Amino acid sequence: MNIKKWIAIPLILLMVALTGCQAVGGFDVSKNLLGTLDVKSQQSTEKISLKLTPREGITQGDQEIIDLINSISVTVDEAKVQSEEVASAKGTLHIDKYNLPFELALDRQGMAIQLEGAKKPYYIPFNPQEGLEGLPAGFDPYVYSKDVRDLTKTAAALMLKHAPNPSTISATSVTEEVYGEKDKVKLTHLHAELRGDELVALVKPFLTNLAKDEAGLKELISQAIDMTKNIASGMNLEGSDKVTAELSANKEKLVNEAYTEVKKYLDLAVAQYDVGVSTLYAQSPEIKTVLSANTVLKTDSYFDEKGNVRKASTDLTVALPDVEGLPVKSFSIVTEAQSWNINGSVTADKVDISNGVIDLNKQAELTPGATLRNFDANSPIYNILKNDLGITKKEKTFEQHYDFMDNRGGTTFFALRELASELDAELKWDAATKQYTVVDDITGKTLTLKSGSKQATLDGSPLTLPQAPYVDRFGYLNVPFKTVAEALGATVTRNSDGGYTLKRD
Repeated sequence: MNIKKWIAIPLILLMVALTGCQAVGGFDVSKNLLGTLDVKSQQSTEKISLKLTPREGITQGDQEIIDLINSISVTVDEAKVQSEEVASAKGTLHIDKYNLPFELALDRQGMAIQLEGAKKPYYIPFNPQEGLEGLPAGFDPYVYSKDVRDLTKTAAALMLKHAPNPSTISATSVTEEVYGEKDKVKLTHLHAELRGDELVALVKPFLTNLAKDEAGLKELISQAIDMTKNIASGMNLEGSDKVTAELSANKEKLVNEAYTEVKKYLDLAVAQYDVGVSTLYAQSPEIKTVLSANTVLKTDSYFDEKGNVRKASTDLTVALPDVEGLPVKSFSIVTEAQSWNINGSVTADKVDISNGVIDLNKQAELTPGATLRNFDANSPIYNILKNDLGITKKEKTFEQHYDFMDNRGGTTFFALRELASELDAELKWDAATKQYTVVDDITGKTLTLKSGSKQATLDGSPLTLPQAPYVDRFGYLNVPFKTVAEALGATVTRNSDGGYTLKRD
């Protein structure tokens, strides 16, 4: 399916922004929603689950996969947000009959994830310099986080100001139990529902109202220019003083010019909206299913007297088009959360990384064998990975005239580099001895061989090859396919059409 047909995805996300923004029953929805952006620290619990609704007549295999996915949920027993940059969480990943505890912690350097049964935590390093090529060495985007946060809040306020309410929305006073409170708490319960077809109808008046707000748009543009000026000033580049001076001197002109362009495109979007929607539906009728009455967002937020969200739940159901190969007619994401100690003193937990980590950015540390070796053989995750998911299993068929396969003297040869790659094995070259060493990904056994010699070594023991490996005209070392594959724990079977199947259980 062409990716452009999923243009509906950002519209689904917009449902959240358009679900109740004007005052309801005396409750200022916009003000209270904006207040959530001022939360710097808090503690919370949360549960997230996904549900797929199968179509009728699907295969047993598809049903089993759907049942497995529907069994998955995540329970966060306690999340601690210490600041915008430091946070932690402890919880459990539920899969079928397994309950898999986890811990994670993040800071400016990266995020560490400890899974029960893992010998080392997994780690995702954050490199703020990535994507900043051409900027001065040592440029720190975190310095401007307040400018970005303020600009985001201004943009959000502008959106919320003009977002119309859906037809189903209410605000009522309730008294509820909240995590961490001894007594029940007085809360305002904001309930809203928005359907996919209603979303389509609400976007046009939203754009219309936004296009009329000259002051609001100019304020946002002005703030963006100020942030640009601050960044230019802090970069200490040659000519940055001139850029800063020009932005200051010509700010009003720049704001007016930018506003004129934004206004032009907003007016054009409004004028062409109805035709654009009709054209979209005509070209991609499946989007009409996604944005139908069967796609529904339901939200329930409970605000305390300070405007803090103490409890919240969302249920987003998205209808899917009936296309070939898609056994699901809809999916739902359900979340439930409670918060306390909002903007109080919070200290995030740490994950111990003193004994090393598995870097998720390094492919060599993520092979099936390396993954299994990081878990205790008796742990549930090891059993899931090896037996349920079968991550070590391999099976691939090669046609008779495969580019990296050749036949010499009745022996089928295969390019060693390609074979090692197929089996996730590590390949090393020793220039001094002119030998290749292959390290089996699953067992860790080593196979050493060289061009022109039938004598190889498998984990210290001699291994005689049926024919000597050779280097082809492309510089690849070719080895006897069946013998070397078996040394690496796989089997090679000749097929009736002359091709071969490489398999590892």
